[in-house]
Amino acid sequence: MDGKEDLWENENWTQNEVAKYFRVVPGTIKNWRDRGLLRYWQAPGSSSVLFYRDDIRDFRDKHTIAKKGQDKPKAEINKVKPSVSSEKKTWRI
Repeated sequence: MDGKEDLWENENWTQNEVAKYFRVVPGTIKNWRDRGLLRYWQAPGSSSVLFYRDDIRDFRDKHTIAKKGQDKPKAEINKVKPSVSSEKKTWRI
């Protein structure tokens, strides 16, 4: 693996390759994997984990913060008007 360009030619990436690409330690990639942020494939009975190139690209695009002056779609915010409960409850401190 000489550079990031060569890495994009591979369909599957190892955990270490993903960590090098994002410039983090492999443990961070494992944490992202355990939290469900990155999809992965693991053969039954194997300790090796592989990540698909397209999933890495989607993860990168989803979690990239745009620089000032660049347009990036903003997340949709659901605004809900506060309401008061009709039930009368006794509150004790």
